[in-house]
Amino acid sequence: MDLFALMGQAFLSVLAPENLLYLVGGVIIGLIMGAIPGLTATMAIALIIPFTYYLTPTQSLIMLLAAYNAGTFGGSMSAILIGTPGTPAAAATVADGYALGKQGKAGKAIKTALFSSAFGCLFSSIVLMFVAQPIAKYALNFGPAEYTILMLFALTIIASAAGKSMIKGLLGGCLGLLFGCIGLDQGFTTPRLTFGILKLTSGIDLVVMMIGILAMSQILHSVESTGLGNARPNLPPPACKDDDRMTLKEAKSFLPHWLRSSALGCGIGALPGLGPALACYIGYDVGKKFSKHPEKFGKGSTEGVACAESANNAVCGANMIPLLALGVPGDTGAAILMGAFMVQGLTPGPLVFMESPDTVYNVYAGLILCNIALVVVTLLTWRGFKAICSVSTSIIFPCVCLFCVVGVYALSSSLVDVWVMLFFSVVGYILTKFKFPLPTVIIGFILSPLFEKNFRRALVLGHGDPAMFFSSPLCIAFWAVTIVAVALILRGKRKDKNLQDGL
Repeated sequence: MDLFALMGQAFLSVLAPENLLYLVGGVIIGLIMGAIPGLTATMAIALIIPFTYYLTPTQSLIMLLAAYNAGTFGGSMSAILIGTPGTPAAAATVADGYALGKQGKAGKAIKTALFSSAFGCLFSSIVLMFVAQPIAKYALNFGPAEYTILMLFALTIIASAAGKSMIKGLLGGCLGLLFGCIGLDQGFTTPRLTFGILKLTSGIDLVVMMIGILAMSQILHSVESTGLGNARPNLPPPACKDDDRMTLKEAKSFLPHWLRSSALGCGIGALPGLGPALACYIGYDVGKKFSKHPEKFGKGSTEGVACAESANNAVCGANMIPLLALGVPGDTGAAILMGAFMVQGLTPGPLVFMESPDTVYNVYAGLILCNIALVVVTLLTWRGFKAICSVSTSIIFPCVCLFCVVGVYALSSSLVDVWVMLFFSVVGYILTKFKFPLPTVIIGFILSPLFEKNFRRALVLGHGDPAMFFSSPLCIAFWAVTIVAVALILRGKRKDKNLQDGL
């Protein structure tokens, strides 16, 4: 039976009332959890899993995938409305999304984020359907040396995201790498930088770090700038109808950004360990380079929102490629989904296509249909989220702090995580005061364990010979791309400096 016939049967199965109910329920839960700072998409699917024990594999998996996709988008709601990303994946959406909200264009920003997210996930779902196995087979050719150089290339993105100062960007990236080293040494299992705190031997959780350095530090800056009491995160009403909607003309102008960012998100999602947090920054930065108006990025650019949101949601479908084809989760959310497969008696990997092909194709259909459900549910309810902005900061800031603390504590029921979050809130506050770009710290932190693990493996395989990093055509290709990227970044910085000097 060909692909289209199998997909037709899968759509009919997912559209059955009992299955569709769970899909829509997953969207609603994920949207709410993602929109509340501290309660991430990952947490949403983790909390849903116990309720799926008595569901069929199709009901369980489509509900979890719908919550994951909706939760990834949901973070942009609070990013736009209150300037605090609900999830790490929405971190790059804050600057432009909140700026648009303060211009009376919150509706336009939310709808841009919504349709961009739906496009990104739909794009990656189609890619998953057609090229899952070929991409997974190609990824098998990536050895430790190739991954190490790939990490180096990703670190060059830090410099390009560093604003005016590349040095501060690189220093921020190095600081992120340092924070990523906290925990047990990967080679000798000895504690590093734990200061005798047993909980830190397992390292710093990404969600804890992100909530502290983005959400809590934002609250500190807001309190410093506006204070409490009568101050309100008051977003002005739209000046005209176009301020409350995404026009067809804008959608056409977004299409190149959507395609580019979705492709980047697919590539990042197909490589285990990178995830949507990195994808949103890379999609945003690449979109800025290709934009006709890069000067608007960070000041209220709908293109910036479109680039970030299409990239991070494209990861949702793409990280199922290594999970289904190789049995390797693409990120934390995919790892939880892997557990959901096992709860249902299915083992992700090449054999799942032979043992339960109907479930696999139902997953494909569920990923596609959950985007339609997400669009419908959000368009019906987004004004309810907008009501948050009418609340005084004396109420909303303590509530956000409470959600952050509860969300962090719920991860592992540890007060140490709460203290770590508070530590990173101070770090984020200080770095921002000295104009260090926070995204560079976050990207460095995300890449740190991957870089260290693959660097060490490559050296072991090469018996300590650095020539190992030049031993394959893939290695040489990655080196070439990295060198070209660095040269282009330096050239761009020099042009910007010369332009400013001329003015």
